[in-house]
Amino acid sequence: MSKDSKRGAREKLAEERRRDAAAAARRQRITNVVVAVVVIAVIVGIFIAVQSTRNSGPSDAALPAGISEPGAGASFGDGPVTVDLWEDFQCPACKAFESANAASLDERVSAGDITLVIHPLSFLDQNLGNDSSLLAASAFGCAIDADKGLDFHNKVYTNQPDENPGQDAWSAADLVGWGTDVGISGADWDACVNEVAYRGWVEQVASSQTDAGVTSTPTVFVDGTPAWKSADDSAPFFSSPDALNKVIDAASQG
Repeated sequence: MSKDSKRGAREKLAEERRRDAAAAARRQRITNVVVAVVVIAVIVGIFIAVQSTRNSGPSDAALPAGISEPGAGASFGDGPVTVDLWEDFQCPACKAFESANAASLDERVSAGDITLVIHPLSFLDQNLGNDSSLLAASAFGCAIDADKGLDFHNKVYTNQPDENPGQDAWSAADLVGWGTDVGISGADWDACVNEVAYRGWVEQVASSQTDAGVTSTPTVFVDGTPAWKSADDSAPFFSSPDALNKVIDAASQG
């Protein structure tokens, strides 16, 4: 074998090794996502138990702008396909889902493809011994009043820390500051966040999840149908927007 042939064989072998390494890295990323989803699924039983002990929230609770029914989610856009997203702001799997899908969902809302309905839950407060999910969900309602709900929602997930039971994930001051970062300001904003003005609405949303068939977070429905059938099918939805876009496109066609 000539020197050139040997060199070519070595280069080919090196390229094959690089491809194998890249493929292994992709498989590992998907495995990590699946593990995260399974870990979250472990708390489903706790989630159901917590939700069953909640009251339905005050019937006369204040509702964020544009929400007319007690316990209803917050809608963004007016597209023909409805994407319902049930999340808890402290949920790590929700952050993984948002990291993969938030930008694409924002684009599809802006393009008029979808109506995105976000239902903020707060069950992790009891599991983690704090009230951070309630604070964030109520502040989300305040941000809706300022017409910055989706921007604020995404900002909170960007800043979600690692779970630390017994400690707050963020303070009201943090939430006020993140609102300022997305363009919200003024005394009304500060007061709304600090007074947890939409506590009653958050409680109403918590009670509505049972009728919706929601047992874990994140749960995503596209035109009323679960985006994935089981945890085993969910991994692609946490690695890129392609899987969810495929489901949305199928719903729009039919």
